[in-house]
Amino acid sequence: MFRRKILIFLFMFLFSLVNLPAKGNLNISNSASNMQTTSKFYESLLKDDNEAFLTLFLTQMPKGGDLHHHFSGSIYAETYLDWISKKGWYIDKCTLHIVKDKNGGKCELLTPAQVLQDNLVYRKLLSAWSDKDFKNHYHEQAAPDANFFDTFSYFGAISHEYIARGLKILKNRALKENLSYIETMIGRVYVNKKDYFNKSQIANYDHLLVVAKTQKDVDKILEKITKIYLKNKKFNTTVFDYISKLNSYHLGIDDSHFLMRFQTSAVRVLDPLSVFTNLLAGYEAAKKSPLIVGVNILAPENNPVALADYTLHMRMYNYLLRLYPKVHRALHAGELTIGMVRPKNLTFHIRQAVEIARAERIGHGVDLPYEDHPLALLKEMKKKVAVEINFTSNQFILGVKGDQHPYLIYSMYGVPIVICTDDSGVSRDNLSHEYLILASRYHPTYARVKKYVYNSIKYSFLNQKEKVKLQKDLDVRFQIFEKKMAMLYKKLLLQK
Repeated sequence: MFRRKILIFLFMFLFSLVNLPAKGNLNISNSASNMQTTSKFYESLLKDDNEAFLTLFLTQMPKGGDLHHHFSGSIYAETYLDWISKKGWYIDKCTLHIVKDKNGGKCELLTPAQVLQDNLVYRKLLSAWSDKDFKNHYHEQAAPDANFFDTFSYFGAISHEYIARGLKILKNRALKENLSYIETMIGRVYVNKKDYFNKSQIANYDHLLVVAKTQKDVDKILEKITKIYLKNKKFNTTVFDYISKLNSYHLGIDDSHFLMRFQTSAVRVLDPLSVFTNLLAGYEAAKKSPLIVGVNILAPENNPVALADYTLHMRMYNYLLRLYPKVHRALHAGELTIGMVRPKNLTFHIRQAVEIARAERIGHGVDLPYEDHPLALLKEMKKKVAVEINFTSNQFILGVKGDQHPYLIYSMYGVPIVICTDDSGVSRDNLSHEYLILASRYHPTYARVKKYVYNSIKYSFLNQKEKVKLQKDLDVRFQIFEKKMAMLYKKLLLQK
């Protein structure tokens, strides 16, 4: 009976949220008392172990920013089908890949409308283009990690055709979920190395970088490559064109309560010269544009090339840090677990990202328990490095969940934690769901959850003025939220 009454009041509460008064007109009083009452309400929801109530609470809760966020992986497959329809493109019924004209493909070509009308094909497409239904039925499909990363090969042809529209979709989704900031990985600055080096030069630089034994040796080679690029007018034009496009995509995104910024990146599965070319162009773009706030490195960490060249990539970051000391660094590191790679590959990835690349944030950091001297590493990270936790993708890609996940270790040792989505379109979830996993699995206090929200602004790559603005806005958002939650909880107690 009590649960039925709770449901009634919760639905009434949801209706009242639709008609919230403007922040400036809401009389907020007893904020400390409201926070304490909200904390008690949160604790009661954990004790009751009801996901629906907890989901409602966390969806309405302000969540600051999403700092580990991939643009193309955050758009849902259904949206990509809309875009394909606008382009007049097709889906190959056999391969489920995008085909741009009627003469392509391996078998029957379907329009997006025809895909939607054929439920069997549509469901297969959703399973191939995302993680949907992967574990719900038997099927011949790639392993989870391969399935996850393979999705990008399906929608890759369309993902950057409507970036401006996609950013607005992500903003609107964020606003409805009570986010105030997204820091999204938008893609690399594409520079074709063949326009600057001949085949012999490319092979020579790749060889020299692979056999280089020390940071000093790597620096000498990178200095030569850097000079060639930076002195070339075409290279600089490419960087400026990239910035110009981002500026146009970003129009209309920022407002008084929401900001969006970008990270560019390199792809770690390519040859050494290509990786450095991506990084250098990204750093140069970040130096010139306030919208580009960091440079990351992407692709499966267990790829043979990524494993073989890992230390080299960290040394590239080290070199670029000295060349571009004001450009921020967030690195995918430690997205590995036992059985994926040989044990030796689990022992140094996070450490080298912290100590050689000087990362300011680590994305994933799941292989921490296998690192050499992990406690010393945790002590070092506590001082200066935040970790971006992505529960859903870690569980799907790595099979790591519950007490297998190092979240509790990071939390125990005081490493700054930020809760993120990774690829919400592929995983078919949102940031509220990531907080739901956090709360339902690990039962952190409300104060700790709130701290993670503020961490998402504190450890963002925004400038100090922008951080202060969003932190003040977050203060007001929480006052409003906690007053509503306190009122609701008191009403529920009266009905008990």
